[in-house]
Amino acid sequence: MALVFTGCYKKETKLEESTPQVTQDQGKPEPKPNTPAAKAPVESAPAATASTVDVNLYLEISNGMKGFIPPPAPDKQPTAFQTRLNQLISEIQDGRYVKSKRYYLAKENNQGKPVLDSVSYTTLKNTISSGIKADVRGTPLPDMLEAALAKSLQRNAVSIIISDFIHGPDPRNPGQFISLDSDIRSSLKAAEQKNQVVAVLGATSPFYGTYHPAVKKPAVSRVLQGEEIPYYIWIIGNQQEVQVVMNKILRNLPAQQAYFGFQYKTVPYSAVLKAAAFKPMGLVYCTSRTAQACTSVNLRPEPKEPVQFTIGLDLSQLPASMKDAGYLKQHLKLTTTGAKASLGTVIAANEETRAVPELSQFTHFVKVNVPALTASIGALTLALPQVSPAWVGNWSTENDNNPAAAPKKTYQFSKIIQGVQALYRDQNQNVLSVTMKFNKENN
Repeated sequence: MALVFTGCYKKETKLEESTPQVTQDQGKPEPKPNTPAAKAPVESAPAATASTVDVNLYLEISNGMKGFIPPPAPDKQPTAFQTRLNQLISEIQDGRYVKSKRYYLAKENNQGKPVLDSVSYTTLKNTISSGIKADVRGTPLPDMLEAALAKSLQRNAVSIIISDFIHGPDPRNPGQFISLDSDIRSSLKAAEQKNQVVAVLGATSPFYGTYHPAVKKPAVSRVLQGEEIPYYIWIIGNQQEVQVVMNKILRNLPAQQAYFGFQYKTVPYSAVLKAAAFKPMGLVYCTSRTAQACTSVNLRPEPKEPVQFTIGLDLSQLPASMKDAGYLKQHLKLTTTGAKASLGTVIAANEETRAVPELSQFTHFVKVNVPALTASIGALTLALPQVSPAWVGNWSTENDNNPAAAPKKTYQFSKIIQGVQALYRDQNQNVLSVTMKFNKENN
């Protein structure tokens, strides 16, 4: 990711008095900065963005998956699962963003161990189009994840795993139901150790045939006729390569997205002080006359005129769901040192902001309110924490026996995701963090 600071935000000279920044007293000469001119932060060169990826795709073919891919017939439309999977494997096979690919069908052998059968593109395509013929027992979920990840790490490939993610533990070991979260964490520990990330995408598809719930009472299985059942696509690998898979290969992502281990150490940002669309209030101006980006401001809030200004952010590298203005408004946190402050509106860029040169490099604009300072110098820090999105809980259930009565639910899905979250709990708490320094302007 080429993350650089662009644009120039400086205190106005006398030639710029037609658009003054100090709104407290237009007849008063603009005060001078009380600190020396600061240079833009020096940043280490980021790693080059991946343009092509090496992919291992794993499709679970247990009996529980058969209903997503019913046998074809002239009068039957393909299921949503078949349509999405056919588009996905076509992009992997023939698209320009995959340099090497391998396909596997995941199942369990007679000893209860996971088996990953290497198959050709034609075999995989025929399986998705024509259905699963064999009587195949599903591998316990943690075992399947661990086996797939181990195979991908041998070639440093991105893992794409497609499954209903219904946990079916070995009947001889029912305790696996209780330890599901810790088992998931253990199965993926090699990914965290290799600094890999996990993206989880949730979708639903009409299901035709025998459904095998995790909870076997009152019915061991049920025959469904088109009820919507969840399935999931997990992508595991280097962060930049995972983003290539999501943005260039999957492309049409489902609305349900969750990301774990993602972190953006360098995000372009600047105080926006001169654009009419985000006119500041109170006495506030950029500390530096020459910095490419204004990451330090001088300000002086007054009881009758608090300071209010906007910070522009370039979040173009973030996954789609994290860039949603509603998501940012809900999850962005503001911490302060030496000031009392609060967050205001969060606005995504639009055609109007993109047409203004000093705003065009930003994707989002966050308003900050500063009613008072408690120190002469300090900082305002915007952070986006690592969180599990609300849809995860909404799609989780403790009893999946009757999907017609409780649609779009997966047994203990929240617990599965808790296991993934635990991997990164001590690695990084925030997806991103930016700090705006300030100096208190003297009277």
